[in-house]
Parts: sequence; C-alpha cells; structure tokens
Amino acid sequence: MANLSQSRHSPPPAASFMRVAEQKSLIDRLSQGSWFGRMPQALRERVITRSSVRSYDKGQLLSLEGSPPKGLFAVLEGQVHLVVAMGTGDEALVHVGGPGFWFGELGVLTGNQTVVTAIAHTPVRALLLPTSQFDLIVEEDPRSFRHFAGLIFERYAALVRAFADIQEITPDARLRRRLAALVQLQREDRMEAGSVTLGVTQADLSRMIGISRQTLNRLLGQLQERGLIELGFRKIIVPEPRRLLEAAAESETEIAASTASRNRLSVRI
Repeated sequence: MANLSQSRHSPPPAASFMRVAEQKSLIDRLSQGSWFGRMPQALRERVITRSSVRSYDKGQLLSLEGSPPKGLFAVLEGQVHLVVAMGTGDEALVHVGGPGFWFGELGVLTGNQTVVTAIAHTPVRALLLPTSQFDLIVEEDPRSFRHFAGLIFERYAALVRAFADIQEITPDARLRRRLAALVQLQREDRMEAGSVTLGVTQADLSRMIGISRQTLNRLLGQLQERGLIELGFRKIIVPEPRRLLEAAAESETEIAASTASRNRLSVRI
C-alpha cells in the first residue's frame, strides 16, 4: 500500500487534451462498458469532450478520502486501488479497478467529500471529467443526471451484497461471490467474451474479503481443483465465467440454510 502522506505531496499528474480522433476512440472504447454504453450518444460525447486524460505514477493519489471531489474518473490503463481508512489506523481495500472502471460518482453527484482514497497501484492513465464540467452538463440538460445516478445505484447494490456476504456466509462462499462480482464488474466495464483475467493478487483478495492469506491459499486451491479458476502471477484466470457464477449462486442456499438454522434456535430459546 502506498504511503499516503508521501503520495499526497507528489507532483500533480500530467494532463493532456484530446484531439477529435482520440475523443472518438475513447467514446467507442468506453461505450463497451454497460453503464457508459447505455448513455445517449450525445451525452457520451459531452462527457468525453469535456474531460482530459491524466497520467499517474505508481503510488500516486488520484483522489483522497475526505477531500472535495475532483470529478468523475475512468481508468484507461493500469490498475487503481480504492481504500478506506479504518478506526484502527489501518486501511481496508474496497476494490481493485482496471481499464473501463469508473469511480468518483458519489462526490460529483452529491457535492460531498470523497469517501474513498484512490491510489495508482501501477502506472495509470485515466479520464477525468472535472466536477465543474459535470455541473455544466447537468445544468444544460437536467435529464442527464439520472444517467449518472445509475452508476451509484449499481454500486449500492454491490455494497449491499458485500455486506450480506460478510454477515451471513462462510469464507469459501464469500470468496466465490467476491470473484464472481469481480468477473461481472469487469464484464460490465469491458463486455469481454470468453475467459476473464482478473488482475488481482492474493494479497488483495485476502484484504477484500477479510481472511488470512493461509486460508485464502487453501480456498483458491480448492477452486482450482474444481476447474473454476487458474492461478497465475498476480492474476486469476476464470476460464468459464458461467461456472463460477453458478458456484457463487450456491452461497444463496447457504445463506438461506444459515438463516433458517438461527430462526429455529431463536424459537427454541
């Protein structure tokens, strides 16, 4: 994890303004993602033309928790870690975002301070729609607000599922569902067919689902034996995403069984 006190004082990222050909290329590329792809073409064009492309070094901050929102980001190249500060002084890894991943929507939509810190885990190129430009877009066409709000609704649903995972299910089921969520999010961001490669390390995963590295290694080995994943260097390959999603759905049965068991116990008491 990057040292935030050092990253906070790193040089500002280099920004570049796009030519028409590059704007069109980015619209086509980001439109492969389900959220951006559902926007009206005119709105997609306004977002891109009013954005700039910025480059960040490894360990550099894109945004800092508790600071005014800079704008809406989309990862173009590299990998971004989203973390939140814990009461213990540690940091919890919330998500690992690769190309096509959007973030910063809560700040620009509400005007409140940012709730996560975004750190470049590798060298990163990102699109940034500044808050001021977002405000102009919505002022010009108030109906566009609901398209941006759709991103928050998607993240809220994912947050509810993640909270249920922590409260209700066993570590192996939690792992299956987290991997499935990463697959689905990447599919939404990139709309890829066939196998999916998750650029997430085992250290990242253990922090994201709250289990030890030893437990994680054992559980990943079991998934690999079932042919659901293939372990590589700093990545996990999902050869048949449908099978992993089906395995993740098994946890729904586990939740129901756990809930029924607690209900029976409370009746006896």
